[in-house]
Amino acid sequence: MRKSITWLTTAAVVSVVALTALSFDRDVSVIQQARAAALEAADSEARCPLGDATLRGTYMVIGGGTVVGYGPVAFIGKLAYDGKGHITKVSTVSFAGVISTSAETPTYTVHSDCTGNHTSGDGTQHYNFVVNPDGSKLEFIETDAGTAITGTATRMAD
Repeated sequence: MRKSITWLTTAAVVSVVALTALSFDRDVSVIQQARAAALEAADSEARCPLGDATLRGTYMVIGGGTVVGYGPVAFIGKLAYDGKGHITKVSTVSFAGVISTSAETPTYTVHSDCTGNHTSGDGTQHYNFVVNPDGSKLEFIETDAGTAITGTATRMAD
């Protein structure tokens, strides 16, 4: 009989410990779910409510990568954003070792979540970007097939 009581006491203690652990785990799970919901809500808020006006002023741009079948690309230049979806761009490019300079007038759009799109002046190149909410810097990637080109544009003091 003594062995049965010892076994019963041990089983009861283990059960209480297990239920307590499950209870804490459930609370932790609820807390994690609440944190995830808060982050999701913050994510849905407009971080760049100014839209295109988020980008305004002169930016230095640098980047590079590869165009499949042609070779490496490197570039540096200046972008002047007007805050209304238009850019004046002057750049120097090394395309597979051939150096050229160009000037063009691309367009852009900034979305409320601080992502955006940029299209070259002739419509042949397309980029996606993410901009800091204060418009001080953006990171971009070309989205055209056969390219692996990325870069950064940083606002210069005007």
